[in-house]
Amino acid sequence: MEPAARLPHRAVPVHVRVTGPRRKAAPHMTSQLNTRATGCPYPHPPTMPRDGTPFRPSPSFARWRAEAPATRMTAEDGNVGWFVTGYELARQVLQDSRFSQADQRTPLGSAPVPAETPIDEETLHALVAGNVLGLDPPQHTKIRRVAVRRFSVRAVRGQREAIGEFIERRLDEILAAGSTADLFEDFAVPVSVFAHCRVLGIPDGKADEFAALFATEEPRAGDMVRFAAETLELKAGDLGEDTISDLLRSELTAGERLGITTVLMGSGRDAVAYMIGTIMVSLLSDPGQLELLRREPGRIPAAVEEFVRFHAMFVSAHPRTVAEDVTLEGIDFRAGEPVWVSTVAANRDGERFPDPDTFDVTREASGHLAFGHGIHACIGQQLARVTIAEAITRLLRRLPVLRLVEAEQRTPMAFAGNLPTYAPGTVRVSWDG
Repeated sequence: MEPAARLPHRAVPVHVRVTGPRRKAAPHMTSQLNTRATGCPYPHPPTMPRDGTPFRPSPSFARWRAEAPATRMTAEDGNVGWFVTGYELARQVLQDSRFSQADQRTPLGSAPVPAETPIDEETLHALVAGNVLGLDPPQHTKIRRVAVRRFSVRAVRGQREAIGEFIERRLDEILAAGSTADLFEDFAVPVSVFAHCRVLGIPDGKADEFAALFATEEPRAGDMVRFAAETLELKAGDLGEDTISDLLRSELTAGERLGITTVLMGSGRDAVAYMIGTIMVSLLSDPGQLELLRREPGRIPAAVEEFVRFHAMFVSAHPRTVAEDVTLEGIDFRAGEPVWVSTVAANRDGERFPDPDTFDVTREASGHLAFGHGIHACIGQQLARVTIAEAITRLLRRLPVLRLVEAEQRTPMAFAGNLPTYAPGTVRVSWDG
């Protein structure tokens, strides 16, 4: 959803081994240990807390935010930077060009990963050229302008009927199979895969392969790139009204097309699936909120804003690097320092959202940062809104008696993917009598 979205919104390929000669990567701009944050000593900056859930984020975030809108933190790789928890500061950082999203450490913008899948240098640089999640203007602007057309409000609303029809067919299959299901694996994942394939333009005959490659815990970069290249070649002879066809019609280079196609295929879908399952855990745990939406399903599209505010997935969004010294909200950011924005923490800032830890489907929650903000805001956020609304509406209508049996998310789980994001876990439900 920053986009995700890991993208998830897995926003960048993982398990990469480069074969053949390789250009020297840009040096990592390591931050110096600054032990002051608005006057408070931080001789040993803390690391990322792992004691939170989508329903109750780590209490450390609220404690840090009460002291200052950003806190010194030590990343897993040992670098020390700023972790932003305040809403207003988060918005400013996300939209300020002095905070660069172009990662200086590795060409793919991710921490070192096991060398398992070989990728040649030409392919690697294609991925870099099209990876909007790790680019700044003007290259970012060039790529995003071509990719965003099919994700507009108007375009996505045109997909609502097809998405709704798929959801009904999937619910038919689930009901025919018995009286229990895992709402994440059996429902949310197939729905998110269908919506993703539909807007991107992945042919029906390749949808199962797409799901097998991308809807996994650890998608492999080599397989992702190969699938993207095959799909581009297949679509070149059968252009349609979809994102991949738009990319093929554009003036982007072949490498840029391959890069952005791979990134779009691996981004956002998992965040939508996570949201559908996680939202249902909250609703099934709160009879009052659930009954209100059952009585008044017309509230659901507007309630999506509260759905995603409260259940934000990104404990930390993609890191930024301070391009030049800047002071915001009393925090002195120094050039070269990494900055991590927590959309989870920012969306729980009581200065912006009164009683922020209460899930309230009647809340006016617009302005949340679950989809990011600024030029790197989630390309697929309108698709996410429509898909989530259709999924929740039709699920509540078709299953009037629905009980939560098990939800792994209720207790802290290991983070998902390369970024610190909440994992969906099993969401087991029953409707037997």
